[in-house]
Amino acid sequence: MKTKFTLLLLSMSIAAFCKTWTISNSGTTFTPNTITITEGDSVVFDIEDSHDALEVSQSTWNSNGNTALSGGFQVSYGGGTVLPAKLTVGTHYFVCEPHASLGMKGQIIVQGAAGIVENFAANISVYPNPATDLMMVKANKSLLGSNYFLYDLTGRQVQSGKLVNETTSIDIYQLPAGIYLMQVGDQNKQTFKVLKR
Repeated sequence: MKTKFTLLLLSMSIAAFCKTWTISNSGTTFTPNTITITEGDSVVFDIEDSHDALEVSQSTWNSNGNTALSGGFQVSYGGGTVLPAKLTVGTHYFVCEPHASLGMKGQIIVQGAAGIVENFAANISVYPNPATDLMMVKANKSLLGSNYFLYDLTGRQVQSGKLVNETTSIDIYQLPAGIYLMQVGDQNKQTFKVLKR
């Protein structure tokens, strides 16, 4: 029961923090043809059966070519979803493979999350975010001694501990790069999205 509740909470938290964007088509034009998203977001291509979406290099994109970028995303004819793992920070250039020569192309610009992430309550902040080796949790005195838990996106708990000071440092060096959810507090739990580089 506890595991099911945790997974439900995590899925709700992910939905609250991550956004899904939609790109469609109008004839041989992607609509919109350029979007700016945040790391951790997904993109759905809702396109007609005669179109696909293929990530290409900037030089291929500039020349209206259709040679796939090694390791890039590819969406089948009729559409599909590009997950955050394929949408790293930077600009992703894509084309419709059969219509690239007609200029059917677009860009997905992925920005990293920046700065201090404040939760709904003003009594906790988690920073830096994204983090590499250490992450800090700043909490008011009423939360001292409270537990924190860090979960990966499968719902598996990867780390836990207690808030021992008003500013507690958490070593995340050993964790793989990716998106995690941190839950802080014992009774009124607060959840944060954390990016590990």
